[in-house]
Amino acid sequence: MALLTKKSIYGLMAIYELYKRKETQELVQLKEISNIANIPQNYLEQILTELKKSNLVNSTRGAKGGYKIANHTKEILIKDVIKVLDGELNTNREKTTSPIFNLFFYDCDKKLDQLFDKPLSHIETYEQMLSKQMNYTI
Repeated sequence: MALLTKKSIYGLMAIYELYKRKETQELVQLKEISNIANIPQNYLEQILTELKKSNLVNSTRGAKGGYKIANHTKEILIKDVIKVLDGELNTNREKTTSPIFNLFFYDCDKKLDQLFDKPLSHIETYEQMLSKQMNYTI
């Protein structure tokens, strides 16, 4: 059992591509995001439609159209994207008959929420780490 679905993973990859262009507000075409993030176009279109309905991304139609990250007063959180695409972050959607396990799962859910309660800019840290790993000389 995976914690995140492919839909959420693809959604995070796609919105991060838009996030990287937030200063210029450059429109990015679906095909370009699909190629960069290696996401099937049809599936990506469905994902971006859901993110658009939730006001996390904006789109413009036409030959020079595309997608861009929505302007927000606050930064978009990783958990915002996951919640739009997969619903609430829960370890267990059902209550058990055991108060001990109910408390355990409640605690896990709080920690899970904290884990993904980070802005999209947090992903830049991993991009920098990868860049440092790839910098080597012969």
